[in-house]
Amino acid sequence: MNNNSNNHLAIAIGNTRIKAVIFGSDRQILEEYAYTHDQLPILEAKLANRDFADIAIASVVPDLLTSWHHLPQTQIIKTANVPLQGLYATMGCDRALAAYGAGEIYGYPVLAIDAGTAITITGINVNKAFVGGAIVAGLRSQFSILHQNTAALPDLNIPEALPTRWGTDTPSSIQGGIAHILLAGLQAYIDDWRSQFPDSKVIITGGDGEHLVNWGLQVDIIDKNLIFWGLWRCCEFQSKALSQ
Repeated sequence: MNNNSNNHLAIAIGNTRIKAVIFGSDRQILEEYAYTHDQLPILEAKLANRDFADIAIASVVPDLLTSWHHLPQTQIIKTANVPLQGLYATMGCDRALAAYGAGEIYGYPVLAIDAGTAITITGINVNKAFVGGAIVAGLRSQFSILHQNTAALPDLNIPEALPTRWGTDTPSSIQGGIAHILLAGLQAYIDDWRSQFPDSKVIITGGDGEHLVNWGLQVDIIDKNLIFWGLWRCCEFQSKALSQ
């Protein structure tokens, strides 16, 4: 692919993976990449010698630096840069950007659920103000924690289909317990939000979002790119602020 200096690079560094997308000038996603942290050199090699008009980076791992961090056209986006009201200082920028992206694309009020290493629930009202939310260990994390912190419990995969509620052996008890308890808890949050904000969309993102929806979680939209919509709009916002 030829270099195109009209394109924009957005990078999101999460707890376990680095994701990147290349936007065209009309917010169209042209390319998508996802790698683990130790595979960063692969991403850098793939995009070496590519020119970008603008680069935006959001990271929850401050010590992990890329070759793009110090370029003059790079903006490092932090929670304080996200134009939502009432965000607390220690909120992860990935969570803030996903909520902002959800609201900007699908309208406010909005409930954004990010089902990654951690599951975050973030409610934003019609005034673009943070209402509140929750954080719990993610789906894969729950399976890993049980295996790593016990002597005898097995390391299990996440089942594709919703497992039976009442397990008859250790593996089925683990799978059923995690799935049904997590599903019921998330649905309770969604139902409570909808009772307060009946016109709100509920958007889910993150690597395990489809698992949860396949199991019956009742959301309106699955959108794996919420953080990148947030980065795009946040950089637009930054550019307007700088030009004033």
